[in-house]
Amino acid sequence: ATDKASSGPAAVGKTPLERNQKVLEPMPRLRAKVVHGQGRGSKLLGFPTANMEVRWDQEQNPEALAPEEQQVLEFAKSCQPGIYFGWAQVATGHDRGVYKTAMSVGWNPTFTDIKAKTIEPWILHDFAEDFYGEELRLIVCGFVRPEVKFDDFADLITAIKEDGVFCGEALDQPVCSHLSEDELFRS
Repeated sequence: ATDKASSGPAAVGKTPLERNQKVLEPMPRLRAKVVHGQGRGSKLLGFPTANMEVRWDQEQNPEALAPEEQQVLEFAKSCQPGIYFGWAQVATGHDRGVYKTAMSVGWNPTFTDIKAKTIEPWILHDFAEDFYGEELRLIVCGFVRPEVKFDDFADLITAIKEDGVFCGEALDQPVCSHLSEDELFRS
């Protein structure tokens, strides 16, 4: 695995957030429908996320799911909660470009109403329209940092902005940059 560390000005209490570029091996390739989340990404925080459908309703019966739904469920169950970087494409949308992504996976500990782990990619691109119900394809390239509970929304917003910059830079590294042309995005 490739690691590169950085500490940014966003902090929890007085401790700066430490970010790493820990490349995942293998890199999960996920496909899921974009669903409505809690409505906080754009409205409250200013960061629109493309919430991936995780079929928690079939956690005890995964064989009833399509293979891509099984992969998303397994990733959600097994991955460490935190911030990840990757490449994403709205495969069935009008804008089928492949874009850098900063992704939160977990329980959003700053909020207390999340009942199951979520997968929330923030695609670092301005889309002309919403794409709920469309298929999102995602290559999860690496892990940045664990999930953190923020006491102050301003600190959370600063951290998300810094995560976006950090993830964008991580995806410029040779080990990840070529994946924007992966076969996943061409089929």
